[in-house]
Amino acid sequence: MTTNGLLLLDIAGAEALPAGVARLTIDGAPLPPPSASLLLDDGASPRLVHATRFRGALRPGMAAVLHLGGTAAAAFAMPAPVTFADFAAGFGSNERAALLRFLAATCASMLRAAADPGLAALCRALAAPRGVARRLARPVGELSAWHVGAVPDGLWRLLTPTGIRATGTATRGVLVLDAAPPPGALLLPPGLRAPMRLAVPADQLSLTALVRHELAGQGAAPAVLPALAACATRDPRAAALLRQAQLLAPARATRVEDAAGPVGAGLDIAVSDHGGGVFLCGWLRDPLGLVTAMDLRGPGIDHALPDDALHRVARPDLVERFARAPLGDAGGRPGFLAHLPAADPARTAQWRLALHLAGGGSIEVTAPPGLMPAAAARDLVLRAAHPSAASATLLDDCLAPAAASLHRAALREAAGAPEVIAFEAPVAAPRASLIVPLYRNLRFLRFQLAAFARDPQTRAADLIYVLDSPEQRHEVEHLLRGMAAMLSQPIRLVVMPRNGGYAMACNAGAAVARAPALLFLNSDVLPAGSGWLGAMLRRMGRDRRLVAVGPRLIFDDGSIQHAGLLFRRGEDGVWLNDHYCKGFPRHHADAQRARRVPAVTGAALLARRNAFEAAGGFCTDYIVGDFEDSDLCLKLRAAGGEIAYEPAAELFHFERQSIALHDGHARTLAGVVNRRLHHRRWDGAIAALMARFPAA
Repeated sequence: MTTNGLLLLDIAGAEALPAGVARLTIDGAPLPPPSASLLLDDGASPRLVHATRFRGALRPGMAAVLHLGGTAAAAFAMPAPVTFADFAAGFGSNERAALLRFLAATCASMLRAAADPGLAALCRALAAPRGVARRLARPVGELSAWHVGAVPDGLWRLLTPTGIRATGTATRGVLVLDAAPPPGALLLPPGLRAPMRLAVPADQLSLTALVRHELAGQGAAPAVLPALAACATRDPRAAALLRQAQLLAPARATRVEDAAGPVGAGLDIAVSDHGGGVFLCGWLRDPLGLVTAMDLRGPGIDHALPDDALHRVARPDLVERFARAPLGDAGGRPGFLAHLPAADPARTAQWRLALHLAGGGSIEVTAPPGLMPAAAARDLVLRAAHPSAASATLLDDCLAPAAASLHRAALREAAGAPEVIAFEAPVAAPRASLIVPLYRNLRFLRFQLAAFARDPQTRAADLIYVLDSPEQRHEVEHLLRGMAAMLSQPIRLVVMPRNGGYAMACNAGAAVARAPALLFLNSDVLPAGSGWLGAMLRRMGRDRRLVAVGPRLIFDDGSIQHAGLLFRRGEDGVWLNDHYCKGFPRHHADAQRARRVPAVTGAALLARRNAFEAAGGFCTDYIVGDFEDSDLCLKLRAAGGEIAYEPAAELFHFERQSIALHDGHARTLAGVVNRRLHHRRWDGAIAALMARFPAA
């Protein structure tokens, strides 16, 4: 018989056939591989079922030769085709089961016939259902859960009128289907045992409601959560269902903190790192040593939490709370932090911590819901430890990996095309583009614009403001529109879709810049006089090896903030960024001398556009805003460029006015994490560079 492109032959007398790989020839033309054969031997009349691909016209009486092991083993005339039911009726019950396994597994995959309706119809004709799979709840979309009972682990298949497809594995007797089964579909269990019919009981809850009931401890067996959690690793719909149920009906956060009891614990933070892992911040008081093990639990997840994964930290709040506890205090370091990079493939919304006790039983505490925007979770991670507790091991093995994963996710969330708004007619053929990131603090904006408008060189520049706090869009647009009209100053405003940090904002400004030189300028930098931009451009023009130039920056009290950037090792051996002449009087002799320097600050950095683009712009790996400027300078140097300080360009710098307003930097460990990232990336290069330059 034939299906759509598949030829099946039932050849009797198989006991006389030699062994070997089977190939079929029709009218002298060999059929190309692949093909497959099944020997059926019930002890009375062995027969060979041969399956192969065939797309030509088939007529009864055509000469066919079956070759086995390269030898012509059987010659016959092609019989007339038969129906699926007649073909299936020619086999006994045991043979039918073996033939069904052969067709549904070997032919469907090897012969690429899984989508062949004819093959599916033949399988249905051979099938003799012996079990029933019952649907557990009304589906969500096409996602449904079925109770299949105690069946050995393995791959399930769904047999429908249009084909055969794999559906995944069952978990604790529950199978999740990711597409609605059509009427009359059959489930083929692992090992292709007897098929199961699909039954739909009446008066069912929705799958969403069933999950919420089970999360609240009201579910009845069979449990659907483990199966959905297993499915969530490959099906985003299952993951979304679990997250939604947890977020719509979160469990109450709990902790054990009775000072009179022998054990205390809490899970203060348990957040997804948006990359398959989870970050934990909690505490354990166990003066009598009753806790033998801990597990991290979520829907369908029970993850052992070994003690060596925990970074113990001091918690002064707990020391004071349990100082007079009758059974013992909290100990020196009751707090713990942990980053488990492969514990959360489905981004669980709420976690629980189970404490297993030496005498049997367990205590469970629940964290607050921990699924939130990546930037908010990143800031929580960076505030989870006091700077005094931030050891190198804690930073490198726990805080930095979790924060880095969340920072990458935050950048993905912030991605998108910025909006560009132009005020006044653009300047023709500008020599420099001035790129000024704005974040919340607008106190200096009017003064900066007024200073630019008084200087003929900056009036002729391509002036670009990049708003990295888009919630201020209407306020900033109104202000710049009015200032541009009043000062007759062309301005462009680039509005970022979401806050992405200093590097992303600067790169967005550079992407729309029109000049061959790019000047990156902080919004809290004000010119001390006119001509500063020309001085920087002339310095760069005199030396073709220069790819970046920085000016002299002074504090508002007249002392020097920056006369070139250098690197020095801290007490921990990690490189720090420092500035030549910082704190010295404004006219200190060494600050009057133009010279090459290791790097310059991003508060006012002039770069050749081609070199900036070749270096890939500012690196966005650093969190919020720290070390991007020195990283860029080191990339420019690695490409063969030089960097200079130009004292004839002088500006006031009201340092760190914007970054202090950013929740992701203020009162967090962002600066410490960035410093270690910078050190790991550039340690050797900085050591070689500083051997060429004097210390501060």
